[in-house]
Amino acid sequence: MPVIFGKGPREFTLGEAGRAAGLSAGTLLQRFGSKQGLVIAALELANRRNFAALDRLPEATGAEAIIRIFVDRTPGPEHEHLVSDQLLWLRESMADAAVNAVSRDYFVQFRKALADRMPVIAIPADQAVLLVEALWHGSMIQWGIGRDGHLRAYVECNLRRWFALAGVSPPSGGAG
Repeated sequence: MPVIFGKGPREFTLGEAGRAAGLSAGTLLQRFGSKQGLVIAALELANRRNFAALDRLPEATGAEAIIRIFVDRTPGPEHEHLVSDQLLWLRESMADAAVNAVSRDYFVQFRKALADRMPVIAIPADQAVLLVEALWHGSMIQWGIGRDGHLRAYVECNLRRWFALAGVSPPSGGAG
């Protein structure tokens, strides 16, 4: 998984993945059928881990809870360089129906967990979650272009501003 997620869905080779797993490329091919099969299996394993993490989220609700969930899922200073790699996965999810289906499975569960924790605002929680998620993704892209401070602080500041606009949380802290 580190090779696949570190290099991107098309950029890794079966040889690299095999070496990292202590297996031959042929064994991977035999077990997963194709490079695409290996990618799908890795995404499904990541989903199972992510679903378990969603089950362990604190029960807290409100703007602070939502902000904390998104900030915790934002790469910290030691991994900020990985933000651009996510664009490779976005490209793959848009181009490949099987990758999209696995990605969509995760985001359906993620959005449900967030909607259950969303504070009451002027729009339904499921719609608010989509807007906050879009802000989160957009903030990471903006940060990647401008590199203004640290990524987590930038994301947190933008999320606080969004909730302030929604009338549920005062803006404070962070750069951005």
